[in-house]
Amino acid sequence: MKNTLLIKTVCLVLFTVILSAALTALAFRYAGVKNYGEMKIEELTPRAEFIAGRAAEFMQGYISRKEFENMVNYDRRIWDASPYLYTADGTLFGSITNAELEMNLNRIAPYLNTVISGKPISAVVTRGGGAGVIVGVPIYPCLEAEEDEEAEKVLGAVFLVKPMFELSTAWGSLTSSLPLAMLLVALIMVPIAYIGSRGLTRPLEKMNEAAVAMTNGDFSVRAIEKGDGEVARLGRSLNELSSALSGTIGALTFERNRLKKVLDGLLEGVIAINEQGEIIQYNPASTRLMGCAEGETPKEAKMYGEIHSSVEQVLKDGISRWTEQSCKEAVLRFTISALGEGKRKEGALIMIQDVTEAARLEQTRRDYVANVSHELRTPIASIRGLTDALHDGLVKKEEDKQRYYGYIQREAIRLSRLIDDLLELSRLQSGAVAIACRDMSVNDLIYDVADRYSAIAKDGGNTLSVAMPQGEHTAYGNPDRCEQVLIALLDNAIKHSSSGEIKLCVDEEKERYTLSVVNPGSIDEADITHIFERFYKADRAHSGEGTGLGLAIAREIMELMGEKIWAESANGEVKFCFTIKKQQANANNM
Repeated sequence: MKNTLLIKTVCLVLFTVILSAALTALAFRYAGVKNYGEMKIEELTPRAEFIAGRAAEFMQGYISRKEFENMVNYDRRIWDASPYLYTADGTLFGSITNAELEMNLNRIAPYLNTVISGKPISAVVTRGGGAGVIVGVPIYPCLEAEEDEEAEKVLGAVFLVKPMFELSTAWGSLTSSLPLAMLLVALIMVPIAYIGSRGLTRPLEKMNEAAVAMTNGDFSVRAIEKGDGEVARLGRSLNELSSALSGTIGALTFERNRLKKVLDGLLEGVIAINEQGEIIQYNPASTRLMGCAEGETPKEAKMYGEIHSSVEQVLKDGISRWTEQSCKEAVLRFTISALGEGKRKEGALIMIQDVTEAARLEQTRRDYVANVSHELRTPIASIRGLTDALHDGLVKKEEDKQRYYGYIQREAIRLSRLIDDLLELSRLQSGAVAIACRDMSVNDLIYDVADRYSAIAKDGGNTLSVAMPQGEHTAYGNPDRCEQVLIALLDNAIKHSSSGEIKLCVDEEKERYTLSVVNPGSIDEADITHIFERFYKADRAHSGEGTGLGLAIAREIMELMGEKIWAESANGEVKFCFTIKKQQANANNM
């Protein structure tokens, strides 16, 4: 009795037998009544028409009432139904008196007015006292005795009502025989179903035992696979699955151990979070960076509590975030990335990086800018004081005057430019500067800058050339700021390039122009990524000209305009590029 499949199979056989018998009875009950009724309608219709003709003769006086009653009441078996005659006003004037009179009159009542109006009817009644057939025809005058205008006048109606005793008898026989038939079929089919199901369930039980063993990690158990049937093929498939799972789990175990070793060897901390916000994996670096005591988990660290709200937010909206936290003298960056594809969320991954040195460097550079801006005011004041002294005649020799004038003027200009650059960079980084864009001529920008700097380039041993597509080109940007960036790049190229050709190039793309300054030389790959940082110089000794702020200012300007700026170094050439949107009208039409 514990074998569920065996019980279900036996119950299914019994249910099938019962359902087949029930459906057979229902089909006979409804389809049989309808078909038998239609047959009776075909038989009774001409008989009703015959009686209607005799009734018309009686009602018109061609035959006596006695002759008519003898014909109607002679023997019910002649008509195989009970006749009922009505006058045109609905009065019953002829019928057979029996026990079914009242029931038949109730069956006729819904159809009486229809037949008296001149429309014959036929119906199979299946409710209200048992099945039966009703046929009704109107009584018209005899055409021989009446004029044409009276021929269509309805004199009354004739109904024949046939209770279907034959069908009821057959229904009773079927009802009494069906239980016996069901019992005999059940006695034959249940043992057969039991034996067949038993042979099917035994191999399945063995397969279940093998599956349970596989669940517990034992892949050496094998299911029965004798024979060629579906169960045997299922057993072979289960055994093949066991072998494949054994190999796959072994490989996954190896990969898991290798991944664990890789994570344990990382200097950065890694913490895996499931979708419920629970820590499921972490490496030793994560506990070390967050200052956990020996034996503590990252969840117990104070810093984890400070970033827990960010973790919950990432799990909720799936948007990655990062935050920096201080731990004693160290600065840690927590990068929280959502895991999953599309709308499916599988948790989050926390990457912990020690950015102490980077933070210190950034702070040093910021302090340097602030200190330089502050300290430069003192020498400028001194230079101006010397200028006042010279103006007051404290220096007597004319040669000394001229020499100091030139020296003071050059230093004052250089220091003023440095201060201006610092202030400009500070304003750009603060976001307080709004750059208004409008339509501008790329041709005027390029050729104007080229004309002004061709002589300067020549003094440095270089030649300046322009390469741009033919025609007039209009862009959408800030002409003053674009000129400032182009001059910064060109000035950088003149100062740091060896003798050769410096090119101003314009490349046209679908939505933007790319302006480039190309000069002979090279930049190390390690320096290119930092070239646009403030005060950064490839010359580690900082002995070259310039303040190291021009490229940083150029990058800030391009970012505020929503454009890109970058540097490339290949084949003995250094290339600085930035983009400008095409004319606004064209951009809007795209």
